[in-house]
Amino acid sequence: MRSDLLSLIAGGVRLENGRSVGQYFAACDLHGEKLVLVCVVMQWKPTVMTAAVIGTTFVSASAIEKPAYESLKKDGKFELRQYGELHIVTATMTSENQRNQAFRKLAGYIGQQNDRQQKIAMTAPVLIDGVEQAMQKQAGVVKMSFVIPQAVVKAGIPKPTDNTISLSKVKGGKFAVTSFKSSNSEKARKDALEKLRVWMAGEKLKEVGEPSFAFYNPPWIPQMFRTNEVWVRVK
Repeated sequence: MRSDLLSLIAGGVRLENGRSVGQYFAACDLHGEKLVLVCVVMQWKPTVMTAAVIGTTFVSASAIEKPAYESLKKDGKFELRQYGELHIVTATMTSENQRNQAFRKLAGYIGQQNDRQQKIAMTAPVLIDGVEQAMQKQAGVVKMSFVIPQAVVKAGIPKPTDNTISLSKVKGGKFAVTSFKSSNSEKARKDALEKLRVWMAGEKLKEVGEPSFAFYNPPWIPQMFRTNEVWVRVK
């Protein structure tokens, strides 16, 4: 079935000029259990680019554990959420240019590089903290974190064997949240954060601490399909 689908994606999509321009992205999660296939066809014109999604096969988003929350208020793209305590494993970076290195360290931890040599399921989102302060000061520590699955928390969390990563907790509380798509650029994040702060002001919500950016999709997923969020703790 997989080879038939790949053949269809790679060679079966043709545009007006008769040439195949199908592109596919095939990838498995860290444990090789879930296949993600996306077929995207791009048609370029002198001033307009149109993208048609011809076929997609996604693993249900519910297959990946996400932190549970209660939605206290929903207003278009803005939401007030109540989260419980989160257990996280974190790698630090001196700049966002080290994201790949930080991700590899965290992937190693859940891929058995822990004191129990235990495989731990990947969760979503990946959290990035300290970005705003680093952008303002052109320096500072940026943190990337994975959320530990609830089953692992209940059974006991393995300790990292890499002393450059650490375990900690995020205190439960209320968070103002908005989503943004199409880009993870500095401008896109700033724009989303500014819009969220305007909404927070209208709701008379006071910001507490640094904002966090939450990324739900792996890098091989095209930008147009990704879900990104900004979380701001409020009171």
